[in-house]
Parts: sequence; structure tokens; C-alpha cells
Amino acid sequence: MRRIPYLQIALGLALALVAVLGWQNHRLRADNDWLLQRATAPYYGMYVPVVEVAALDGERLRLGAPEGGFQILYFFDAHCPYCLESAPRVRELARRAAGLGGTVRMIGLGKGEDAEIAAYAREHGFDFPVAAVRDRRLLALYRGDSVPLAMLIGPDGRVQHAHPGPLDTMDQVGSLLAAMRTDAPPAAAPQAQESSP
Repeated sequence: MRRIPYLQIALGLALALVAVLGWQNHRLRADNDWLLQRATAPYYGMYVPVVEVAALDGERLRLGAPEGGFQILYFFDAHCPYCLESAPRVRELARRAAGLGGTVRMIGLGKGEDAEIAAYAREHGFDFPVAAVRDRRLLALYRGDSVPLAMLIGPDGRVQHAHPGPLDTMDQVGSLLAAMRTDAPPAAAPQAQESSP
């Protein structure tokens, strides 16, 4: 009579179960990371609501509703060293956007009090409309909590391109502007890449 190797079968099944559980754990972590990224960072195609804010000069600005073109929203904080590092490229982005004949409007959104944000904008030569934002809900809706963040909003009120982190190269400035000329999702920075679950 032939003996059935129960111990080897049980060991094989246990190893298979460990492999399946390991794979499932890996997928759950990847899905969790994707959901966290999706909930905290802007992504291509994300709809942004229309929100009205007051610029430091009193002008009423409608975020998320580009009039006849695009909006570039730049979120910053006066105390952020990465925002300070980005200031020269932000000025260049604004200059190049203004040169596109009125199809792009750049708006700065500084986290903090009016006087502090106004002083920062003056000091760094921001010649585009700037608003001080203290409303945490607005920052959450636009995923603008982590600064610096540059975001291109298309005519349809959806994100065409987003660049979280410092703007420290002209290639990054060019990528934001180039996103206006294409309907395809742009190549995102590694921290902003979208992956499907």
C-alpha cells in the first residue's frame, strides 16, 4: 500500500497560501498608496469647483473657471523654503503665460494673512493677481495643502497638468505651458504620477 505524503501536501498548500497572501498584501498597499495620492494631490482630469476669492487688490477672482482659455494656479506659503526657491521660475512662468495673448491667466494663492502674502508677492515681483487663502476647505478642494504647487486648469474646469514641489528648472515651466497644446496626459513628475488600482 502506498503512503500519501500528507506532510508535503500540507507544506505545499501552506507555501501557496503564504504566496497568495503576500501578493494580496502587496496589492492592498499599492491600492492604499494610490487612494492616498488621489485624495491629496491634483491629477490629470481632476474636476475643480468654481470658487470665488478676493485678490489682495480687491479684484474678485473665479478659480476653476478660465474665461476663454486656461488658468495657472500657483499655491505657496511665505515661510516655505521651496516656494522661495521657486520664485524666479514662477515669475518666468507668469511672464511667458502673459505673452500668450490673454489665453492664460496666472493666479497666486498664498497660504496666510493678507499683509504677509502681499509683502511676499511684492518682494518676489509677482505681477499677477495674488490672493491670501486661509480657508482650509478651498485648499482641500484644490489639493493645495502641500506647497509649492503649480496647476494648469483647462477651459473645461479640469486639471490639465500639475506640478507639486519646487519649480526649479525651465523644463518644468515649459511642461506646464506645453500642456495647453495637447489633450494627452502630460508626463508627470514621479510624486504626481497617477496609476490605476
